[in-house]
Amino acid sequence: MRFASHWRCIVYHAVVRAKVRRLWERVGAGDHLAAVRLAAPDVRFKFVGEPPLGAEFTGRDRLEQWFRGMQEVLPGLRITLVDVVVRGWPWRTTVVTRLTMAGTLADGGEYRNEGVQWVTLKWGRMVDDYVLEDTARLAEALRGRTGSPA
Repeated sequence: MRFASHWRCIVYHAVVRAKVRRLWERVGAGDHLAAVRLAAPDVRFKFVGEPPLGAEFTGRDRLEQWFRGMQEVLPGLRITLVDVVVRGWPWRTTVVTRLTMAGTLADGGEYRNEGVQWVTLKWGRMVDDYVLEDTARLAEALRGRTGSPA
């Protein structure tokens, strides 16, 4: 019995990893709202840092607004999945991703960064999304873009 349960867990984690990889492929191709479609109506979101991208709120509509704002602040941003780790079961799944970000700023400068995302899924819906990015690098890029501190 233990072997069967362990095997189901391995298979479930492999399926979730594959779905997460496909999601980030869509995001990387420019469909930044793909993550919004995965979110529960009452998703909790936190992007650690200062505005304009630093935020903490609840709700799928707010998440969509945040993504649209991100596209305005960093147009053409490409996010690439580097690694993904999954644990748990469908009623409470933890997904940790390591990401790289790259893009061209409005002033023509290059933007490159990396981050980690900690997500909780319940029955396939994202209920919690916690994002850590190198905020010093982000602030430096935004200062160059706007001419003022981020």
